[in-house]
Amino acid sequence: MKPAFAFALLLGLLSALPGWAQPGAAASRAASGTTNLPPYRVRVEHVGGPGLMPANFAYVNFGTNKFGFVMPEGFRLETENWERVTLVNADLSCLLTFRVIESFPPGTTELDADGCRRLVLDSHAGCKILQEFTLAGASQRGPAFDVQWNAARGVPRRERLLFVATNAGVLEFSLVGSPERFEQGRPAFNFLLTTFRTPQQNGRLVMPVMSDKL
Repeated sequence: MKPAFAFALLLGLLSALPGWAQPGAAASRAASGTTNLPPYRVRVEHVGGPGLMPANFAYVNFGTNKFGFVMPEGFRLETENWERVTLVNADLSCLLTFRVIESFPPGTTELDADGCRRLVLDSHAGCKILQEFTLAGASQRGPAFDVQWNAARGVPRRERLLFVATNAGVLEFSLVGSPERFEQGRPAFNFLLTTFRTPQQNGRLVMPVMSDKL
């Protein structure tokens, strides 16, 4: 793939995200003084050895919160947007994102599907909810939504969103892609949800063991 075409494709995919998820949104909000949210800081460590499956572990710091997950194969970090953690696949056709939802009160342990639905509709102007269900992620279950909406110039996009309440706050996970490529991104999204970890009560972040015998 030529660099110029790849760059244009990435810009098109990023512009397909809602306004609050586009790279320019972070700068404009910060400049206006409307947010004091800390940036997401991510480091990736390669793990391997006898009895272990080689894998890249991602460690996320967001203020005082810490998270970890195993990078899905074929995905890399996209560092243009400090408002969330974003992973993009090799051909730029799929985005996986994660963030902490600050609008929920601290200590929220139960999520109301109606409240999450309103959040989805408010942040995805003109979207159509295709399906509502529950899904597991970060060792919790929560409301999930499949939605479809149009990006710039009417380009259709499909997205799956999951909200889960954890001891580190309410987390939002998202898979975004074209309707034609959406299903191809689901295994990576499920892998992210399965390997995602939050700190234990003692503050330790215990990452999953990736055995090469599996």
